[in-house]
Formats: sequence, structure tokens, C-alpha cells
Amino acid sequence: MPIETTMPIETTMPIETTMPIETTMPIEPDRRGRLLAITGGHRFDLDAFIAMLDDVCLLLGWEWEHAAQPAAQRLLRPEHAGEWDAIVLHDLPGLTLARGDEPTPHGPSADVRAGLLGMLAAGQGIVATHHALAGWPAWDEWAEVLGGRFCYSPGTLRGQAVPASGYRMDTYRVDVADPRHPVTDGVESFEVTDELYLCPVLADEVTPLLCTTADTSPETMIDTYREVCSGEQVAATNQPSSPLLGWARDHRASRVVYLLPGHTATTMGHPMYRRLLANACAFVATSC
Repeated sequence: MPIETTMPIETTMPIETTMPIETTMPIEPDRRGRLLAITGGHRFDLDAFIAMLDDVCLLLGWEWEHAAQPAAQRLLRPEHAGEWDAIVLHDLPGLTLARGDEPTPHGPSADVRAGLLGMLAAGQGIVATHHALAGWPAWDEWAEVLGGRFCYSPGTLRGQAVPASGYRMDTYRVDVADPRHPVTDGVESFEVTDELYLCPVLADEVTPLLCTTADTSPETMIDTYREVCSGEQVAATNQPSSPLLGWARDHRASRVVYLLPGHTATTMGHPMYRRLLANACAFVATSC
């Protein structure tokens, strides 16, 4: 995961953004669906992100709003569950990153944990994309929520030691693992130039949606910790790899979808990726 993306994004993007078209997938008869996009903690292409969400909401007939971490955390609480039909996480909370320094995990506080878990118990649907998998690294249950974790540093997960994760920018094919799932409806295999991850995935506890035949073995990946700390680009530590690029799971009363691609502007602009994201938002909009 490139180190130039480690400074948190601060944006004044307006809350109101799109005028959706008519939809064939209404959430309620007389109400447009609403999507909340949360960013912060990791740089990204803001123009591409806005264009993608505008198009996703045109596909759905929804409107979208934006909030940035850490202020966004006040919205991720049970009293706000249902205000948005889907929340898209493109953030990286709970981690301080700076070139030449060790990644420093922090939080979440007991109050923030209770808010997040209460929101999920209330049935709030979540779609997490790309670097959101690295969020809240000091909190094991967040990895349970998302179905995996990208580790900027060596650490533990479920009481077991895990090495720092690896990444590689590459051009690869995204294949559909389950063509009958609502998230992959209308989606065909497509090619992206984007990051691949080598990290823990709870593969036996998720519903696979996307996969790849690209090589994700440790020797092909860059050790994220070494790159952040010293700028070295060395092979990742030996660890299990997974071909999964996207999955769904339930946590408490909520549906959760994770999509690994989403680093580059070209991926955000790809029609198949936008269709995936729209499908994922529609899917999580109903509680499990």
C-alpha cells in the first residue's frame, strides 16, 4: 500500500451532492434511498470518488452525503441507524501513519466501540472498500465485522500472531465467484489496475463474491511495515494468501460487504466496479 497515501484526507465536500434519477429499486415508496460515504485517514482521488458515487446514486435513484473521520464517528451510532440505507466506508480510522515512523494504532474508545456495535445491532448496512480493511487495527472485533484485516504492522488477530500485510500494484482480472448473488448481478469479469492485498481473510466465514487468479504469494508482495518505516521495498513475510477480492457477511443484524479494489481512479471509473458498488449498497440496505 503506497506510503504517499498515509496522510489523512480533509475535505469540505458538501453534504448534498447528487440529484438521482428514477429508480427500479426503491427503499420506500415515497422516499429516495440515502447513502453516507465516510472517508479520512488515507488519501485517495477525491474527484474520481465523487464521480463514482454520483453515478452509483444515479443507478440506484439515491442521493448521497459525505462525512470525514474523525468527526464522522458521531454518526456511526445506533440512534442514527436507518438514516442512511447504506454506509460506504472508504476510511482508515484508528491508525497514525507517517513516513519513517512505525504505524501507531489507537482507539477506539469504549464509547466508540459501543456506538459501532449498537449501530450494527440495529441493522445498519455497511459496504467497506479497499483500505477500510485496515481500520481500527487495535480492535479485533472490527476485523470480525469486515471479514479480515490489512495489517500495517505485525500484531495479533484472534489471539494469534500475524505478520505485517503485503501489497502490490498490478493489472489483474476481477472474476465473479458467485454469479447468483445480488451483489454480482449484471457483473462480468473485468480488468483493473489496482492494488492487491496479502492479509488475513476469514475465508471460511464469508460468502465469496469476487476472486482473482493473480499471484498473491508473499514473494510477489511488498512488506507494508518495512516500506512505511524505512522506505524499503522487500518481499512480504511468509503468510497465507487468498484469491478473494470481495465478500459478504452478516454481523449482528447488519449485512456487510467488502470490496478490495478501489485504490485507483480507473477502478472507480470502471462501469463494472460502479455496478458492484451499487448492487452492494442495495443489498446491505435490508437487514439480515
